[in-house]
Amino acid sequence: MRSHMLSILVVCLAMTSSPRPLNAAEDVAALFAQAAKYESGLSAEPLQKLEQLVYGSAADAALRTRLEAQFVKLLTGEATFEARRFACKQLMVVGTDAALPALAKLLGDEQTASIACLPLAVSSSPKAGEVLRGALASAKGRSRVQIVTTLGDRRDSAAVPALAALARDADDATACSAVQALGKIADAPAREALAALRKDAPPARAAAVIEATFRAARKLASEDRPAAAALYAGLLQAGAPAHVRRGAMAALMELDADGGQQRIVDLLEHRDATLTPLAIARVSALKRESASADFAALLPKLPPAERAWMVEALAARGDAPARQAILQQVLSSDAVVRRAAVSAIGELGDASAVASLCKALAAASATEVREVEAALIRLGGRDQTDQALVGELKAAEPALRPQLIAVLARRGARSSMPVLLDRARGEDGGSAQAAFAALGRLGDASALPAVLDALANLKAGDARSQAETAAARVLAKLTDPSARSAAVRAALTKGSDIATRCSLIRLLGKCGDAAALAAVKAAAADADASVRDAAVRTLADWSDAGAWDDLSALVAKPGNDTHRALAFRGLVRLAGEMNAKPDAALIARYRALLAAARDDNERKLVLAALSGCAHVDALALAVGLLDTAPVRAEAAQAVRKIATAIRPQHPKEAQAALRRITAPK
Repeated sequence: MRSHMLSILVVCLAMTSSPRPLNAAEDVAALFAQAAKYESGLSAEPLQKLEQLVYGSAADAALRTRLEAQFVKLLTGEATFEARRFACKQLMVVGTDAALPALAKLLGDEQTASIACLPLAVSSSPKAGEVLRGALASAKGRSRVQIVTTLGDRRDSAAVPALAALARDADDATACSAVQALGKIADAPAREALAALRKDAPPARAAAVIEATFRAARKLASEDRPAAAALYAGLLQAGAPAHVRRGAMAALMELDADGGQQRIVDLLEHRDATLTPLAIARVSALKRESASADFAALLPKLPPAERAWMVEALAARGDAPARQAILQQVLSSDAVVRRAAVSAIGELGDASAVASLCKALAAASATEVREVEAALIRLGGRDQTDQALVGELKAAEPALRPQLIAVLARRGARSSMPVLLDRARGEDGGSAQAAFAALGRLGDASALPAVLDALANLKAGDARSQAETAAARVLAKLTDPSARSAAVRAALTKGSDIATRCSLIRLLGKCGDAAALAAVKAAAADADASVRDAAVRTLADWSDAGAWDDLSALVAKPGNDTHRALAFRGLVRLAGEMNAKPDAALIARYRALLAAARDDNERKLVLAALSGCAHVDALALAVGLLDTAPVRAEAAQAVRKIATAIRPQHPKEAQAALRRITAPK
């Protein structure tokens, strides 16, 4: 069979090339003589010319008759297999009953039965069916299978008795092809035969019988809906495989005038475990406007698993009755139903769902909290929903407030800013922390004074970190450093308690201008130790070299070792950040740092920063520490990095320094 298919492919490919125009004087008989000898690999031109004649004979009955006679001769003579196959293909176009005797002979040979079936399958003559049925009785093996298949393709009702008998043949290939043919024919006797086979077909053939039944039912669906429904109903037996029953039920619902709605109701009442999930899923596709209300009424009566499925089906419908029914399940006692409803209402709901979801949030387990929050965040209704959430927040118990505040923040509800500021000023630490986090997310530049005021009037001490973070986030939304600084300094002049002053000093570090630096410098000399500490730490984290002199003074000042260490590390950090543009001034700063270092640990810090300074004088500083045993390893690493970086500009110095590393002590 594979070799035959390959031969067909070769012929088809050969015929795609255009032959020379046919010369009317050419001897057609000679073309047929050449065609009789055709084999794969030879020129296909004779076949192409004959094919031209066939397609040009549509209006010439006499020519068609002559061509048919010649093609029949190819079948009965000594022509090659490829030639006979070509003849059968052309007889599909010009063949009449005159060709049937020759085709009948080919049916008796396994090698040629398949090509003989080509014209017989498309022939409109009843006699073609007689030929096939006549050959069926004596055919064996592949010939019989091919004839059976062709009878099915012809939908030959007269062949049904023979096919029904062959459907029980000992040969599986024959039996299965007969079963499929019955499915194609699908008349009443064929359907009766299939029904009988469904009762006692052996397991190896059961799938073929079911497939044929489905084929017959699909064919009848457009011709005889009651007959198609009867076939599908026959596949719903309790003993049938689950996938078969589901397929049959789905098809029946498609046939039903109501789209299957009544069947769904019946299935929900009878609790068919195999078909109920399919039935519920079908609810989403029902066309009747009242379907949502109808099944919403059934929803409370369903077991939990089915109720959860119905929630999903109603969610797919998405109309008002469906939304209302789903909303009522948000507070279900069953977790599966509740979670399905929460997820669905998050997509479908609006402000009207806020109260129910907030109740669900208050009662939610740890595993469900995120799901309810996500539903609240997704709710539609924009401003109305935001205001409904604000109302719930005002009335909520303290434990629920942080969650509602987080929801408002995730929704981008800027209209909630007043209530957030109020909660930020409150005494409840959890609410204040959440409120400041939300303010940092939602507040723009115009909100800065209010956020700073909330920070200055903070009552929940455990929210200070969040308050500073929120203020810093809002500060960052001002593009002008001087404006940032002015706002914070103005708040600082009003701040009286030490904690607030320390917070504002730390915020000045986010401003970075000269006025902010001056204010921090002044605070470093404050009478209060906490204020001084906040100022020193802010200076140590300053964003540019403007703080260099102040930090240097702190390093040189005796007394507070902690502040000195902070200042020294701040200087090393600033020096490292200036490595991008190394110059003499930077080298002087590194030299001063090395001179100020109190111990080897501080020298190691300086060397780590110095290693990134691509300057020949930086190399000299690092080389100078190679003889200091406790820091030799760090000095050597710095020498390698600097020498590698400056080698193109200073090859001699780099090479000399590298030799120092490898030189014996």
